[in-house]
Amino acid sequence: MFSLTLPTRHTDTFAATGFVHSGVLLALTEMAYAAYERHIEIEKPPKIVSVQVETHARYFMPLPWREGAEIRVRTVEASEEGFVQEFEIRSALTERLVAAITHDWVWLDTDSGKRATIPASVLRRLRDDLSVVSQNSIGIE
Repeated sequence: MFSLTLPTRHTDTFAATGFVHSGVLLALTEMAYAAYERHIEIEKPPKIVSVQVETHARYFMPLPWREGAEIRVRTVEASEEGFVQEFEIRSALTERLVAAITHDWVWLDTDSGKRATIPASVLRRLRDDLSVVSQNSIGIE
């Protein structure tokens, strides 16, 4: 499992509630994914980007902006067509579960606008993470 802690700001809140907006929580998962890619040393050609084709989110409690967010990332499926990752967002201060978000990712060739095949070398890195998942799953509360 990969984990990243990010600060949250008062400008991340919904209206005057003091709680981080759900759209910001989604953005945090994208920042965590970018850090995850660097962590497992995935390199893509410049014309290839990872994009979500489906997202599922469950929200458990609001996140006060002063607490910051810890985002835990796990790969749960990987094939040459795409991969699925679970993102667990917790309060960085209290570790309470805020949200569980699952993204289905594909590689997109920005020149052609079509899905790109994920090479075997990248699949090995994603699957190495996957083997850890079976031993240590998120366990949504």
